[in-house]
Amino acid sequence: MAVRVTRGMVTTPHPTAAQAGLEILRAGGTAVDAAVAAAFTLAVVTPASTGIAGYGGCLTMYLADPARVVTLAFSCRAPAAAREDMFAVHEDGHGGFTVDNEANATGPLAVDVPGTVAGLTLAQERFGTLPLADVMQPANAAARHGFAVDAWTVLKITETLVPRASRFPETLRWFSRDGRPPRPGETLANPDLAAVLEVIAQKGAAAFYRGEIAHAIVDTVQRAGGILTLDDLAAYTAQEVAPARASYRGMEAFTPPLPAGGLTVLQMLRVLEGFDIPRSSDADRVHLLVEVAKACWRERLTRYGDPACVSIDQDAALSQPLVGTLRGEVEAGLRSPRGGTVVAPDPLLTGTVHVCTADCRGNVVSLTFTHGGSFGSLVTVPGTGLVLSHGLSRFDPRPGRPNSIGPRKQPLHNMSPTLVLSNGRPLLAIGAAGGRTVQSNIFHSLVRLIDLGDAPEAAVAAVRFHVETAEPVLIEEGGEALAGDLAQRGHQVQLRPRFGAVQAIHIGPEPDLVTGVGDPRRAGTVLWV
Repeated sequence: MAVRVTRGMVTTPHPTAAQAGLEILRAGGTAVDAAVAAAFTLAVVTPASTGIAGYGGCLTMYLADPARVVTLAFSCRAPAAAREDMFAVHEDGHGGFTVDNEANATGPLAVDVPGTVAGLTLAQERFGTLPLADVMQPANAAARHGFAVDAWTVLKITETLVPRASRFPETLRWFSRDGRPPRPGETLANPDLAAVLEVIAQKGAAAFYRGEIAHAIVDTVQRAGGILTLDDLAAYTAQEVAPARASYRGMEAFTPPLPAGGLTVLQMLRVLEGFDIPRSSDADRVHLLVEVAKACWRERLTRYGDPACVSIDQDAALSQPLVGTLRGEVEAGLRSPRGGTVVAPDPLLTGTVHVCTADCRGNVVSLTFTHGGSFGSLVTVPGTGLVLSHGLSRFDPRPGRPNSIGPRKQPLHNMSPTLVLSNGRPLLAIGAAGGRTVQSNIFHSLVRLIDLGDAPEAAVAAVRFHVETAEPVLIEEGGEALAGDLAQRGHQVQLRPRFGAVQAIHIGPEPDLVTGVGDPRRAGTVLWV
């Protein structure tokens, strides 16, 4: 849906979370207060996609007084005992691999040092205006009194938990009604999680990373054979970091730096800026965008990793001569498309949530956070309501690669909360869910908004594509004609169910006119003051 107003706004993938943000705006809170309230609530009401023990996220915000863009990074880290050869990997000779027992994705060895609580509380304490307990109250209420389960969560319970019930019976039990998956609209409560949220609301992040909660997490993981320790939790901090930034068509785009995914979004924009956008047909345009994406994903998957462990000049990644080199690769691909080669395969995960908020004071927030895949590691902590995430699945489990596992290392991830400024003032806050489709979802939406002049709701709803280093190009259902035209141009194509979910807030051209968009793929919700 799309709504235009002249005051504050919240857009999220779940109505209960949007209502939480709206309540905070009405109570006099800022966009930051509203984003944190909505995020903590999403950690309750979208348990497949995220949670307070989720591996974390990042945010980009425009603060009006004084005018500046700020980014926070709070992705997970590997435990200190993690090693690059800790999983048994079997390569297939074609760039793909499998891991014994899905051990890097499910179970205790997949568990990371989670960043969500540290990141959200840092945002609130440093940039919010209301007490932490106030902004967490809606989340606490949803956990204690229950919330209506949406169709998406029911689908993920059925797809992810039911087939693994023999390995993770407690996790399925938490999200069941009378021994079966809930039906859409039925109520689920999590009073144990409400008690944990209350402790955090009163004592801050330290209550999560130290003390009884931390002991419960570590005891659960270690009893099951995992390597997470109390020292790992106690050492974790979220950080304020300098944003990655790039110009595009006279505007400035900002997003968190590596290991987040936004650098690739910015690089795709910088490469694309060297070309005229074809307007004659969708296929001509997507033909170009596909080759841009393939070139930039090769950079990402062959060179990028934790910037503390891999030497990457992020400014150079957005500047000549590298951008010129990538444009040359695009030109070659336009003349003769190639299938490419698989570098680092990854399933199209369906976790992650994104929140956008704006207030009447001129502050704007773009915030993404996640479990990773549905329900993360599937490991639950008795007596806490916590589902632990699987951040180690975000590493390449093969040794000797930029994104290989390492002690206290951050994995490469896809979250890309983005702000676009025009003439120094916010024009757009945008972000997405959907695993590696996140970058494609944002890139495609930005091109439609900036280059084609689409209305925000049309840009977000349009049929999207996704491709990495190797084809086929994935085209959403509804794009059958586009897929046929791309095949005629020499591309391998595959139709897929619609993927990802974009949330966006567009500001202007009048300073007070705000348009919020929730992706119809996830019943996105827009509420306003």
